[in-house]
Amino acid sequence: MQQQQEHVRYSLFRRIFFPYSGGEALTIKQSLRIIIAWALVVPVSMTLLTLVLSLLLGFSPQHITLLVLITFLSGVMVFGLLSLVVISTNNRAAQLRQERQARLSQRRQTAEEDRGGRYGS
Repeated sequence: MQQQQEHVRYSLFRRIFFPYSGGEALTIKQSLRIIIAWALVVPVSMTLLTLVLSLLLGFSPQHITLLVLITFLSGVMVFGLLSLVVISTNNRAAQLRQERQARLSQRRQTAEEDRGGRYGS
């Protein structure tokens, strides 16, 4: 029996930051994709905004460089760590969901055997 996957079209935001259903634990490759997306997309946009603002305010090139560097590195750390929290939460929830499904399946099988089989004979 082949299980058919539903193909859901997520919003652009969701496709960039977490394009998975959450029903299964993420693989290493999927986890790395999420970490890279979170650790680059948001910090790069924050850095560009910082660069534009510091240019508009007329800061010196050294000050601009320092601000851009601090903004980018702190963004990578914060959003990289946040992506790890999201991944671990997703994987733990998927694991709990699978354990619950296994318990329910076991209960159904036990109840079916107690009734004397499928047709209650």
